[in-house]
Amino acid sequence: AVSKGAVVECGGTLPAQDKGQFYPPTVLTNMTQEMRIMQEEVFGPILPIIKVSSDAEAVAVANACSFGLGSSVFCKSQTRGLKIGKQLEAGMTSINDFAATYMSQALPFGGVKDSGFDRFAGIEGLRGCCHAKAVCEDKFPSLMKTNIPPLLQYPVDDVAFDFVSALCKLFYGFSISDRVGALVTMTQCFLFPKSLKSKSKKDKKK
Repeated sequence: AVSKGAVVECGGTLPAQDKGQFYPPTVLTNMTQEMRIMQEEVFGPILPIIKVSSDAEAVAVANACSFGLGSSVFCKSQTRGLKIGKQLEAGMTSINDFAATYMSQALPFGGVKDSGFDRFAGIEGLRGCCHAKAVCEDKFPSLMKTNIPPLLQYPVDDVAFDFVSALCKLFYGFSISDRVGALVTMTQCFLFPKSLKSKSKKDKKK
C-alpha cells in the first residue's frame, strides 16, 4: 500500500526480536479502494483510513470489499449510525463499539460473501449442529386426507389446467375478486365440467 501512495501515520515496522513477536498498531492514510489491504481480511491491528464525502459513499466503500465478517459504525448520532449499519454487507455490526456482538453468545457469529456462511452461537449456531428433517402428515386424517384431486389423476381431465390455474389464483390472487373468481372456477370444474370443456375446445380452435 505504501508503494502505491499510502502514508504510515504510526506503526508499520516490526519490533526487534528481543522485544516480542507482535505487530504494532498501524494507521494508514491516503488509501484507495484498489489497494490490496483494502480488499483482504487483515486480522491485525491495522487501521486504513479512506476519506468520504457522504454516508452513502462510506457504505459503498465498505461494501466494495469481497469479505464481510464483522463491521463497526462510530457515529455521534445513534440513529444515523444504525441506519448506516443496516446497509453494511456484513454478518455482524456493532454501533459505537467493536466486536460487541461476539460478547453476546446469544447472537449468531458468522459472515457473508467470501467470509463464509453458516453460524455458530445463538439459535442459528445450534441449528447448524442439527440434521433438519421435514415431516408432513394430515392433521385430521379421518376427516380430510391429502390426496391428488381426481381431475389431476391419470388420465388427466380436460379441465385440469383450469383447475390448477384457479387453485393458484385462490392462494396467490392479487385481490379478493380474483380469489372469489378462482373459487367459482374450481367449483365449476367439479360440478359443471362440461361448460369449461366446451370453452377450452373453443380456445384451442382459435
